[in-house]
Amino acid sequence: MSTQYEAGVCNIDGAERRKRRRYAAVAFGVAAAYLLVVLVSSLPTLLLVGLFVPLSVGFEMALQARRAFCVSLALSGEYAFDDESGPVSAADARATDRAAGLKLAALGLGGGAVTTGLVYAVVSLV
Repeated sequence: MSTQYEAGVCNIDGAERRKRRRYAAVAFGVAAAYLLVVLVSSLPTLLLVGLFVPLSVGFEMALQARRAFCVSLALSGEYAFDDESGPVSAADARATDRAAGLKLAALGLGGGAVTTGLVYAVVSLV
């Protein structure tokens, strides 16, 4: 993985990637705990739709860590490496970052939606 800024490809490394891995783990843990609470307390199955938020956050953070690319930095026109951070000066690079950031956000939302739907379907069938 690159340790230099590349438009639409890499805008974080090191500590920022580790932070996103931790966020993903926490988000997936929250989703698992929420699922467990809904299942053991006999709450309405419809409440499983609430899994969407932590699952989406977990997927997006995991993708950001894996791809070394932060959506919020991309949308704000910045980059952050262990030894350097700052604004992205080239307009075409900012546009490339925005497009890549939106794609990554959509993938996170899609992962959350699909997984929530699958969990809901499985639990409803049981």
